Amino acid sequence: MAKFTGKIGVSNNTKRPRIVWLEPWGEDYTLLPGEQLDIVCHDDSEQSWFHVVEHEESTQVYVEGGGYPDVIQSGQRLACGHNRQAALKAGLKF
Repeated sequence: MAKFTGKIGVSNNTKRPRIVWLEPWGEDYTLLPGEQLDIVCHDDSEQSWFHVVEHEESTQVYVEGGGYPDVIQSGQRLACGHNRQAALKAGLKF
């Protein structure tokens, strides 16, 4: 079991899909209106922390410190590209 855990939640309270970028990996996850996800990092040697940058149509979450994150929604791990088609249909840029 990991010694340190860092977690941040991201919610989309807009009426359009919103891309959440996971940095520094450049992974994208699209939240539909009203959805949320959690980014969770586990590490044995260092506490992770997060730097959030808001853009008009997206959110960048930079993971600082140790651990590779899991992106979770409703208890399920999401894969990079989650709901990407909805973002493309809405005209969001990648």
